[in-house]
Amino acid sequence: MKRFISILSLFIAIMFIIGLIKLALSPNSNYSYAFLNAKLEFLKKHPEYNMYFIGSSKINDQIDCKVIDENIKGIKSYNLGANAGFDLENFQTLEYILSKPDFRPKYIVLELQDKIKITKVNFKTERSFGAFNYENTFFAMKFHKEAEDYKQMALSLGSFILNVFHFNKCIDEREVREKTNLLISENNGFFPLEKSMVPRTEEKKLKAAIKERLEYYHADKRQYTPNKAFIEKISELSEKCRKRGIHLIMFIPGPVEPDAKKLQIYEKALNVPVISLADPDAYPEFYLYENRWDYGHLNARGSKIISEKTAPLLEKALQEK
Repeated sequence: MKRFISILSLFIAIMFIIGLIKLALSPNSNYSYAFLNAKLEFLKKHPEYNMYFIGSSKINDQIDCKVIDENIKGIKSYNLGANAGFDLENFQTLEYILSKPDFRPKYIVLELQDKIKITKVNFKTERSFGAFNYENTFFAMKFHKEAEDYKQMALSLGSFILNVFHFNKCIDEREVREKTNLLISENNGFFPLEKSMVPRTEEKKLKAAIKERLEYYHADKRQYTPNKAFIEKISELSEKCRKRGIHLIMFIPGPVEPDAKKLQIYEKALNVPVISLADPDAYPEFYLYENRWDYGHLNARGSKIISEKTAPLLEKALQEK
Protein backbone atom coordinates (compact mmCIF):
# COMPACT_ATOMS: atom_id res chain seq x y z
CA MET A 1 0.00 0.00 0.00
CA LYS A 2 2.82 2.40 0.91
CA ARG A 3 4.55 1.56 -2.35
CA PHE A 4 1.35 2.29 -4.28
CA ILE A 5 0.95 5.66 -2.53
CA SER A 6 4.59 6.52 -3.29
CA ILE A 7 4.17 5.64 -6.96
CA LEU A 8 0.92 7.61 -7.16
CA SER A 9 2.52 10.64 -5.52
CA LEU A 10 5.44 10.47 -7.92
CA PHE A 11 3.07 10.19 -10.88
CA ILE A 12 1.09 13.23 -9.70
CA ALA A 13 4.29 15.23 -9.21
CA ILE A 14 5.55 14.32 -12.69
CA MET A 15 2.22 15.23 -14.27
CA PHE A 16 2.22 18.55 -12.41
CA ILE A 17 5.73 19.37 -13.65
CA ILE A 18 4.77 18.42 -17.22
CA GLY A 19 1.71 20.64 -16.91
CA LEU A 20 3.81 23.57 -15.66
CA ILE A 21 6.18 23.20 -18.59
CA LYS A 22 3.31 22.94 -21.09
CA LEU A 23 1.68 26.03 -19.63
CA ALA A 24 4.98 27.90 -19.88
CA LEU A 25 5.46 26.89 -23.52
CA SER A 26 1.86 27.55 -24.55
CA PRO A 27 0.29 29.88 -21.94
CA ASN A 28 -2.87 30.76 -23.86
CA SER A 29 -3.90 27.36 -25.17
CA ASN A 30 -5.99 25.95 -22.34
CA TYR A 31 -8.90 28.38 -22.54
CA SER A 32 -11.17 26.65 -25.05
CA TYR A 33 -14.57 27.80 -26.26
CA ALA A 34 -15.67 26.30 -29.55
CA PHE A 35 -17.57 29.33 -30.84
CA LEU A 36 -14.75 31.75 -29.98
CA ASN A 37 -12.12 29.41 -31.41
CA ALA A 38 -14.05 29.24 -34.68
CA LYS A 39 -14.13 33.04 -34.80
CA LEU A 40 -10.38 33.22 -34.20
CA GLU A 41 -9.71 30.66 -36.93
CA PHE A 42 -11.82 32.74 -39.32
CA LEU A 43 -9.92 35.93 -38.48
CA LYS A 44 -6.56 34.28 -39.12
CA LYS A 45 -7.62 33.93 -42.74
CA HIS A 46 -9.11 37.42 -43.04
CA PRO A 47 -6.56 40.16 -42.36
CA GLU A 48 -8.89 42.74 -43.90
CA TYR A 49 -10.61 43.16 -40.51
CA ASN A 50 -8.73 46.02 -38.82
CA MET A 51 -10.77 46.32 -35.60
CA TYR A 52 -11.63 43.55 -33.12
CA PHE A 53 -14.24 43.81 -30.35
CA ILE A 54 -13.37 41.49 -27.41
CA GLY A 55 -15.73 40.88 -24.49
CA SER A 56 -18.65 38.97 -23.02
CA SER A 57 -22.22 38.54 -24.24
CA LYS A 58 -22.60 42.32 -23.99
CA ILE A 59 -20.29 42.39 -27.01
CA ASN A 60 -21.24 39.11 -28.71
CA ASP A 61 -25.00 39.70 -28.59
CA GLN A 62 -25.11 43.49 -28.80
CA ILE A 63 -22.43 45.03 -31.02
CA ASP A 64 -23.40 44.89 -34.69
CA CYS A 65 -20.09 45.49 -36.46
CA LYS A 66 -21.78 46.22 -39.76
CA VAL A 67 -23.41 49.25 -38.13
CA ILE A 68 -20.00 50.31 -36.77
CA ASP A 69 -18.44 50.00 -40.23
CA GLU A 70 -21.21 52.00 -41.87
CA ASN A 71 -20.59 54.91 -39.50
CA ILE A 72 -16.76 55.04 -39.36
CA LYS A 73 -14.79 55.50 -42.56
CA GLY A 74 -11.94 53.08 -43.09
CA ILE A 75 -13.05 50.60 -40.42
CA LYS A 76 -13.84 46.93 -41.01
CA SER A 77 -14.65 45.50 -37.61
CA TYR A 78 -15.26 42.01 -36.24
CA ASN A 79 -17.13 40.86 -33.13
CA LEU A 80 -14.93 38.51 -31.08
CA GLY A 81 -17.34 38.45 -28.16
CA ALA A 82 -17.92 35.21 -26.24
CA ASN A 83 -20.82 34.66 -23.86
CA ALA A 84 -19.62 34.57 -20.23
CA GLY A 85 -16.20 35.77 -21.35
CA PHE A 86 -15.03 37.80 -18.38
CA ASP A 87 -11.80 39.68 -17.70
CA LEU A 88 -9.35 36.78 -17.43
CA GLU A 89 -10.81 34.99 -20.45
CA ASN A 90 -10.71 38.23 -22.45
CA PHE A 91 -7.15 39.00 -21.38
CA GLN A 92 -6.15 35.55 -22.56
CA THR A 93 -7.88 36.07 -25.92
CA LEU A 94 -6.06 39.38 -26.33
CA GLU A 95 -2.70 37.82 -25.41
CA TYR A 96 -3.34 35.03 -27.92
CA ILE A 97 -3.99 37.55 -30.68
CA LEU A 98 -0.82 39.47 -29.80
CA SER A 99 1.24 36.28 -29.92
CA LYS A 100 0.14 35.30 -33.45
CA PRO A 101 1.31 37.24 -36.54
CA ASP A 102 -1.74 35.97 -38.45
CA PHE A 103 -3.86 38.54 -36.61
CA ARG A 104 -3.37 42.05 -37.98
CA PRO A 105 -5.79 44.45 -36.29
CA LYS A 106 -5.04 48.16 -36.02
CA TYR A 107 -7.53 48.59 -33.18
CA ILE A 108 -8.78 46.39 -30.36
CA VAL A 109 -11.85 47.40 -28.35
CA LEU A 110 -11.80 45.51 -25.04
CA GLU A 111 -14.80 45.35 -22.73
CA LEU A 112 -14.11 46.83 -19.29
CA GLN A 113 -15.76 44.67 -16.63
CA ASP A 114 -13.77 44.43 -13.38
CA LYS A 115 -15.05 40.84 -13.02
CA ILE A 116 -12.33 38.65 -11.56
CA LYS A 117 -14.45 36.86 -8.97
CA ILE A 118 -14.51 33.05 -9.07
CA THR A 119 -17.83 31.39 -8.22
CA LYS A 120 -18.61 27.77 -7.40
CA VAL A 121 -19.88 27.33 -10.95
CA ASN A 122 -16.89 28.66 -12.85
CA PHE A 123 -14.39 27.09 -10.44
CA LYS A 124 -15.26 23.74 -12.01
CA THR A 125 -15.74 25.05 -15.56
CA GLU A 126 -12.96 24.33 -18.04
CA ARG A 127 -13.56 27.60 -19.86
CA SER A 128 -12.94 29.52 -16.66
CA PHE A 129 -10.01 27.75 -15.02
CA GLY A 130 -8.41 27.41 -18.45
CA ALA A 131 -7.76 31.16 -18.32
CA PHE A 132 -5.50 30.78 -15.27
CA ASN A 133 -2.13 30.82 -16.96
CA TYR A 134 0.89 32.23 -15.08
CA GLU A 135 0.22 35.85 -15.96
CA ASN A 136 -3.52 35.82 -15.23
CA THR A 137 -3.00 33.96 -11.95
CA PHE A 138 -0.41 36.49 -10.80
CA PHE A 139 -2.75 39.34 -11.72
CA ALA A 140 -5.76 37.74 -9.97
CA MET A 141 -3.72 37.23 -6.80
CA LYS A 142 -2.67 40.90 -6.79
CA PHE A 143 -6.21 42.04 -7.54
CA HIS A 144 -7.76 40.06 -4.69
CA LYS A 145 -4.94 40.84 -2.25
CA GLU A 146 -5.59 44.55 -2.74
CA ALA A 147 -9.27 43.91 -2.05
CA GLU A 148 -8.30 41.77 0.98
CA ASP A 149 -10.35 38.89 -0.43
CA TYR A 150 -8.27 35.92 0.67
CA LYS A 151 -10.92 33.38 -0.26
CA GLN A 152 -10.68 34.53 -3.88
CA MET A 153 -6.89 34.30 -3.69
CA ALA A 154 -7.21 30.65 -2.66
CA LEU A 155 -9.74 29.96 -5.42
CA SER A 156 -7.38 31.56 -7.94
CA LEU A 157 -4.59 29.21 -6.90
CA GLY A 158 -7.00 26.28 -7.08
CA SER A 159 -8.02 27.29 -10.59
CA PHE A 160 -4.37 27.49 -11.60
CA ILE A 161 -3.77 23.94 -10.36
CA LEU A 162 -6.82 22.68 -12.27
CA ASN A 163 -5.49 24.39 -15.37
CA VAL A 164 -2.06 22.77 -15.00
CA PHE A 165 -3.54 19.28 -14.91
CA HIS A 166 -5.90 19.88 -17.83
CA PHE A 167 -3.51 19.34 -20.71
CA ASN A 168 -5.71 19.40 -23.80
CA LYS A 169 -9.39 20.20 -24.03
CA CYS A 170 -9.61 21.79 -27.48
CA ILE A 171 -12.33 20.10 -29.49
CA ASP A 172 -12.76 19.77 -33.23
CA GLU A 173 -14.04 23.15 -34.46
CA ARG A 174 -15.18 22.01 -37.90
CA GLU A 175 -18.74 21.21 -36.88
CA VAL A 176 -19.01 24.52 -35.08
CA ARG A 177 -17.81 26.40 -38.15
CA GLU A 178 -20.32 24.59 -40.34
CA LYS A 179 -23.29 25.17 -38.04
CA THR A 180 -22.57 28.82 -37.29
CA ASN A 181 -21.06 29.88 -40.58
CA LEU A 182 -23.44 32.79 -41.11
CA LEU A 183 -22.76 34.19 -37.64
CA ILE A 184 -19.01 33.82 -38.03
CA SER A 185 -18.31 34.79 -41.62
CA GLU A 186 -21.29 36.75 -42.92
CA ASN A 187 -22.42 38.67 -39.87
CA ASN A 188 -19.02 39.94 -38.68
CA GLY A 189 -19.30 37.69 -35.62
CA PHE A 190 -22.43 39.40 -34.28
CA PHE A 191 -24.92 37.05 -32.60
CA PRO A 192 -28.29 38.71 -31.76
CA LEU A 193 -30.20 36.97 -28.99
CA GLU A 194 -33.19 36.45 -31.28
CA LYS A 195 -31.12 33.74 -32.96
CA SER A 196 -30.24 32.03 -29.68
CA MET A 197 -32.12 29.51 -27.54
CA VAL A 198 -32.32 31.99 -24.65
CA PRO A 199 -36.00 32.92 -24.12
CA ARG A 200 -36.96 36.56 -23.81
CA THR A 201 -37.82 37.54 -20.25
CA GLU A 202 -41.53 38.08 -19.66
CA GLU A 203 -42.46 41.76 -19.92
CA LYS A 204 -43.79 42.30 -16.40
CA LYS A 205 -40.78 40.65 -14.73
CA LEU A 206 -38.28 42.46 -16.93
CA LYS A 207 -39.84 45.89 -16.39
CA ALA A 208 -39.88 45.31 -12.62
CA ALA A 209 -36.21 44.27 -12.63
CA ILE A 210 -35.16 47.28 -14.71
CA LYS A 211 -37.02 49.64 -12.39
CA GLU A 212 -35.44 48.08 -9.31
CA ARG A 213 -31.94 48.26 -10.76
CA LEU A 214 -32.32 51.87 -11.84
CA GLU A 215 -33.49 52.77 -8.32
CA TYR A 216 -30.44 50.97 -6.93
CA TYR A 217 -28.16 52.89 -9.30
CA HIS A 218 -29.48 56.30 -8.28
CA ALA A 219 -29.44 55.37 -4.57
CA ASP A 220 -25.88 54.06 -4.67
CA LYS A 221 -23.72 56.71 -2.95
CA ARG A 222 -20.70 54.54 -2.21
CA GLN A 223 -17.26 55.92 -2.94
CA TYR A 224 -15.68 53.28 -5.16
CA THR A 225 -11.90 53.05 -5.43
CA PRO A 226 -10.20 51.79 -8.59
CA ASN A 227 -8.22 48.59 -8.12
CA LYS A 228 -4.56 49.47 -8.73
CA ALA A 229 -3.72 45.96 -9.95
CA PHE A 230 -6.46 46.28 -12.57
CA ILE A 231 -5.16 49.66 -13.72
CA GLU A 232 -1.62 48.25 -14.01
CA LYS A 233 -2.91 45.26 -15.99
CA ILE A 234 -4.69 47.44 -18.55
CA SER A 235 -1.58 49.62 -18.88
CA GLU A 236 0.53 46.51 -19.54
CA LEU A 237 -1.90 45.26 -22.17
CA SER A 238 -1.98 48.68 -23.80
CA GLU A 239 1.83 48.74 -24.00
CA LYS A 240 1.91 45.25 -25.52
CA CYS A 241 -0.64 46.38 -28.11
CA ARG A 242 1.40 49.52 -28.86
CA LYS A 243 4.49 47.42 -29.59
CA ARG A 244 2.44 45.51 -32.16
CA GLY A 245 1.18 48.76 -33.69
CA ILE A 246 -2.31 48.23 -32.21
CA HIS A 247 -4.39 50.89 -30.50
CA LEU A 248 -6.24 49.58 -27.41
CA ILE A 249 -9.57 51.13 -26.42
CA MET A 250 -11.58 50.12 -23.35
CA PHE A 251 -15.35 49.90 -23.68
CA ILE A 252 -18.18 49.88 -21.13
CA PRO A 253 -21.33 48.91 -23.05
CA GLY A 254 -24.83 49.30 -21.69
CA PRO A 255 -26.88 48.18 -19.96
CA VAL A 256 -24.56 47.52 -17.01
CA GLU A 257 -26.79 47.94 -14.01
CA PRO A 258 -26.11 47.23 -11.16
CA ASP A 259 -22.34 47.62 -11.79
CA ALA A 260 -22.43 50.97 -13.59
CA LYS A 261 -21.02 53.22 -10.86
CA LYS A 262 -18.29 50.74 -9.97
CA LEU A 263 -17.14 50.75 -13.60
CA GLN A 264 -17.48 54.48 -14.18
CA ILE A 265 -14.59 55.22 -11.79
CA TYR A 266 -12.18 53.71 -14.33
CA GLU A 267 -13.05 56.27 -17.01
CA LYS A 268 -10.57 58.76 -15.53
CA ALA A 269 -8.33 56.29 -13.70
CA LEU A 270 -6.99 54.54 -16.81
CA ASN A 271 -4.38 56.00 -19.16
CA VAL A 272 -6.15 54.19 -22.01
CA PRO A 273 -9.13 55.70 -23.89
CA VAL A 274 -12.43 54.58 -22.35
CA ILE A 275 -15.75 54.63 -24.18
CA SER A 276 -18.63 54.41 -21.73
CA LEU A 277 -22.35 53.92 -22.26
CA ALA A 278 -22.92 53.08 -18.59
CA ASP A 279 -24.94 56.12 -17.56
CA PRO A 280 -28.66 55.22 -17.68
CA ASP A 281 -29.61 58.91 -17.63
CA ALA A 282 -27.57 59.50 -20.78
CA TYR A 283 -28.82 56.33 -22.48
CA PRO A 284 -32.41 55.75 -21.29
CA GLU A 285 -33.23 53.75 -24.43
CA PHE A 286 -31.25 50.80 -23.03
CA TYR A 287 -33.76 50.53 -20.18
CA LEU A 288 -36.93 50.28 -22.24
CA TYR A 289 -38.61 46.90 -22.56
CA GLU A 290 -38.94 47.18 -26.34
CA ASN A 291 -35.14 47.33 -26.61
CA ARG A 292 -34.33 44.60 -24.10
CA TRP A 293 -34.16 40.81 -24.33
CA ASP A 294 -33.55 39.81 -20.72
CA TYR A 295 -32.25 41.11 -17.40
CA GLY A 296 -28.82 42.07 -18.75
CA HIS A 297 -29.00 42.25 -22.54
CA LEU A 298 -30.49 44.19 -25.41
CA ASN A 299 -32.47 42.61 -28.25
CA ALA A 300 -31.68 43.10 -31.95
CA ARG A 301 -33.45 46.47 -31.98
CA GLY A 302 -31.49 47.58 -28.93
CA SER A 303 -28.27 46.24 -30.46
CA LYS A 304 -28.72 48.50 -33.47
CA ILE A 305 -29.21 51.46 -31.14
CA ILE A 306 -26.15 50.74 -29.00
CA SER A 307 -24.02 50.16 -32.09
CA GLU A 308 -25.15 53.50 -33.53
CA LYS A 309 -24.42 55.22 -30.19
CA THR A 310 -20.99 53.58 -29.96
CA ALA A 311 -19.78 54.58 -33.45
CA PRO A 312 -19.28 58.36 -32.92
CA LEU A 313 -17.65 57.80 -29.51
CA LEU A 314 -15.33 55.26 -31.07
CA GLU A 315 -14.51 57.53 -34.00
CA LYS A 316 -13.60 60.31 -31.56
CA ALA A 317 -11.32 57.96 -29.63
CA LEU A 318 -9.56 56.98 -32.86
CA GLN A 319 -8.97 60.63 -33.74
CA GLU A 320 -7.45 61.29 -30.32
CA LYS A 321 -5.07 58.33 -30.35
